[in-house]
Amino acid sequence: MRQWKILIVDDEPLARRRLQLALGELGDPYVLVGQATGRASALQLIEQERPDILLLDIRMRDGSGFDLLEGLSGEHVPAVIFITAFDEFATRAFDVNATDYLLKPVEFERLRLALDRAIEKLDGRSGADQLAELHQVIAALRASHHVEPAPRPENEFWIRRNTGGFVRVPARSIDWATIEEDYVRLHTEGRSYLLRDSIRGLAAKLDPRQFLQVHRSTLVRVDCVAEVVRGSSGLPEVVLTSGDRLKVGRIYAKSLRQRFRGMA
Repeated sequence: MRQWKILIVDDEPLARRRLQLALGELGDPYVLVGQATGRASALQLIEQERPDILLLDIRMRDGSGFDLLEGLSGEHVPAVIFITAFDEFATRAFDVNATDYLLKPVEFERLRLALDRAIEKLDGRSGADQLAELHQVIAALRASHHVEPAPRPENEFWIRRNTGGFVRVPARSIDWATIEEDYVRLHTEGRSYLLRDSIRGLAAKLDPRQFLQVHRSTLVRVDCVAEVVRGSSGLPEVVLTSGDRLKVGRIYAKSLRQRFRGMA
C-alpha cells in the first residue's frame, strides 16, 4: 500500500498537536513528514520532504497560506487542505473546487474524509495541472474575501505601582486573569497585578490562540491548563499547572471542550 506524506503548516502549537494526534489515530496510509510554523519554513520543508498533502492554516504570522502557495513551483505541488479558525472562506472554497476546507478545532473523522478526497484528486494529476488549479482557487478566494493580517496582540502590559512608577508584565507570563471590581487581576508566576481593564477588553488585547475565556470573569492561558475535570456542579473546571482550580461558566463549557478534545 502506498503511503501518503503529509506536512502540517500552522503557527498555533495546539492546532499542530491536535492534527498530529489525529494523524496518529488514522495511521496507514498517512505519514507525517514534518511541521512548519510559517511560510518560510514550510517552503523549505516542501522542497526537502516533497509531501503529497499540505494541512495548511490560512492565517499565519509571516503571511497567509495563500502567500505560501503562490511561492510553489510546478516541480512539486501537493494537494492542499485549508485549515483555519475562521469560516468566511468556506463556501467560496468549495465553489472554486478547493481540495477541502476544515474549521478548527478539526474533527478527526472530518480530517479522514478530507484526506481521502485529497488522494482522489492527486491520482492521475500532473504537477502543472495542480499548480494551475491552485492559482485559480487562490485568486477566487482573494477576490471574495481580502485576507488582512490579524491584529497583532499585545506582548506586554505596563502597570502602575502603588508606590509610584510602573512594572512590566509580559503577556506570556500571565497564567490567568479574573475580574476584581473595576480592574482585572493578572496572576503571573506566583505574583499578581491589578490592571485597569475588563475581561473582555483584556481578551481583545491577547492572542486568542494562547488565551481562552472560561467564565464571564475569568481568562486563562491555554498552556497553563493541566487538567479539565468535572466540578461538583456538573460543569467542567480547569486545574492549572500552578494548582489553582477555576470554575467554568455554562456558556463557555462547549468552547472549552472543543479546545481540549483529543488533547490528553
